[in-house]
Amino acid sequence: ENLGWEMTNTSSVEGSIFYVNLSFKRDRKIANKTELLKLQEKADSVIASIEALQNKQKNSGLAEAVTTGTIGTLTFGGGMSMCLTLSGVGFIIGGIALGVVGAGICTLAYPLFKKLNKKKSSNIQPILESEFDKLADICEQAANLR
Repeated sequence: ENLGWEMTNTSSVEGSIFYVNLSFKRDRKIANKTELLKLQEKADSVIASIEALQNKQKNSGLAEAVTTGTIGTLTFGGGMSMCLTLSGVGFIIGGIALGVVGAGICTLAYPLFKKLNKKKSSNIQPILESEFDKLADICEQAANLR
């Protein structure tokens, strides 16, 4: 509303319970239209930045956790291969030991993800809050123009 938009209609997206279509219109003879358009562009870029930061916050630590899980799985698979393909008591014991190490590495992946996600999210949160403040300032400037 601060940027001159007025919601005209809402409708649900066919086949989905999670999405809704919103229709907006703006008065064509609105005062200070050029300034509002500039503020709209700024608001759009800030919103895109907020979305990118939220996605980054949600997925932070994921690459490290997937890598750890993959290394653990490959190590476990190597131990299984040692047990099944090589003959001898030493290879069986070594394969079991390697499999246990691989399983241990796999179990570390999720706690690693949670720890890194929490750490990186705490670094992103102040930036995200400043972006929300920028958006609020833009909306306030637009409200003062109308």
